[in-house]
Amino acid sequence: MSDLTKTQRGLSSRLMVLTALVLSTSLTPLAVHGASPSSTTEAGAKAVSWLISKQERDGGFSSGFAPGSDLSATADAVLALAAAGKSITQTRSSAGRTPLDFLTAQMTRRKLSTGQVAKLALAAKAAGQNPARFGFRNLPRMILAGYNAETGVIGEHVFSHGLALIALANAGVKAPTKAITTLESLQDTSGGWAFMGSGTPDVDTTALAIQALIASGRSPKDKVIERGLGYLKSIQNDDGGFPYQNPSQYGTETNANSTALVVQALIAAGIEPEAWAAAKGNPLSALIALQQPSGSIAYQASMPGDNTLATVGAIPALYRVSLIAK
Repeated sequence: MSDLTKTQRGLSSRLMVLTALVLSTSLTPLAVHGASPSSTTEAGAKAVSWLISKQERDGGFSSGFAPGSDLSATADAVLALAAAGKSITQTRSSAGRTPLDFLTAQMTRRKLSTGQVAKLALAAKAAGQNPARFGFRNLPRMILAGYNAETGVIGEHVFSHGLALIALANAGVKAPTKAITTLESLQDTSGGWAFMGSGTPDVDTTALAIQALIASGRSPKDKVIERGLGYLKSIQNDDGGFPYQNPSQYGTETNANSTALVVQALIAAGIEPEAWAAAKGNPLSALIALQQPSGSIAYQASMPGDNTLATVGAIPALYRVSLIAK
């Protein structure tokens, strides 16, 4: 764990991004109290229409924080569009380029982190491509090149480790046994997982870890999964949604990305969000309540406005699709 604890700066950077995921406007979120399957699909369709309208000429999607397309945002957009049943190869920009055109071009222009490669592999699989032959690269092999046999961790931190395990499972590639048992061992006594492997657990890493373990063959009934779900339920907000952390120096307001990841973890575990959250409220209702008149999803109610990263995160949850390939 020494390699993980030396990089606490990465956690701070992530938290700063999570609290800044907004392009502020004066729009007001739509108030929704229920979330039937039809209402979530309707909300998802509106979000997809907005997302498609934001495609860049090179086929990619911007994160909203800098001009031009972004690799991670585009990979997430592919996952969102695929969850909605959209053909990625037919999602073309005004210049006739697809998101896959942008992603494959990026692979030849820059050095990628293990977490980025895992996202590419997830996107490739979702788009109906072979991750082992995507852009003339073997993505699962690249992911495994980031495996540290000493720590048992794949990539830069526990979050990238979770992405890597899911990407490998989706590609039909067996992960090292130690990689799976290491993820289990990193579970906090509260039931959650922390981004860097130690410190205060967070919702995002926990929801991802649950999906990673299920993708790797663990039963949703395993105690490690049940403890993870118990942690999530313990910090659910009264509106049905989830904060990034609780306690947290950044506040505990519901945000779209954390809430969506919880929904995906529940779907992966075979749990209907409505039934699981009956005591406090439906997390899907919390997501719909963040939808803007444009169709996009705001990051938080206190920061309304169109937000690409919140929208691409929310769409798969609205369509009840986890990160695990069917």
